[in-house]
Amino acid sequence: MHKNPGLRKEEEIVKALDGKKIKEINNNLRYILREIFGLLDEEQVVHSNLVGGFQKPDFYIEYNLQRKFVSLKSGGAKIVHQELLKGFIHFLRDQGVSTKSLKTFLYYHFGDGTMDGTGEKRYSYHDLQIKMAKRIKEFNNEVNSNKELIKAVVDRCVFTGSQNGNIPAGYLYFGNSEFGCICSRTQVMKYLNRKDWFYMDNFHIGPLQFRPHARYHGKRILNEESRWKVDVWWANLNADVEYISERYNG
Repeated sequence: MHKNPGLRKEEEIVKALDGKKIKEINNNLRYILREIFGLLDEEQVVHSNLVGGFQKPDFYIEYNLQRKFVSLKSGGAKIVHQELLKGFIHFLRDQGVSTKSLKTFLYYHFGDGTMDGTGEKRYSYHDLQIKMAKRIKEFNNEVNSNKELIKAVVDRCVFTGSQNGNIPAGYLYFGNSEFGCICSRTQVMKYLNRKDWFYMDNFHIGPLQFRPHARYHGKRILNEESRWKVDVWWANLNADVEYISERYNG
């Protein structure tokens, strides 16, 4: 049995689809296929397989000579991306984020009063929210006033990844082989255009929040590399995928 339940769900979906005629596929996955491909031929055979390597799509579905790539999230999954801090900061800079906001990101990430993790005391999330309240508010106001930035960040973290040449995911599916909800990259971008997140006080860009892979607050540092990685999470991912699927055309 796989230790990774996410991989197990990916394999279950692929097994339930690959080599099957439409009429042999369960109702939930037929719904997914209709959302992706439109009208279906009951006698047509579907093909599916996992996507290897560090790619955003977890599997592909091929129907009627069309291949579509899907990213799967399930259960309590909220983490949508992980990246080296340096690369993500360079990406934000290239998107036009101000130097002051980039510095705020670094101060927040390390949480020790420095931009390089050399401080002696690492503060907790709650202490940082108080100590950095003004800078966090200024950061949030800047980045969340820029719809193109929000879309670029979500696209990188959810659909395309950080490496050039990656296969982009065209769809985001939350669920398993028996039950779930799907939305397209196009639907997500429409949602981002209309939604705003100014009501959120915590450190965020659109629906995405950020934290170090490990800050080691009140603990000795066990893995220095973990301090230099950014974890990106989408707190209400399941509910938002359902909302986007119902209200936006793909």
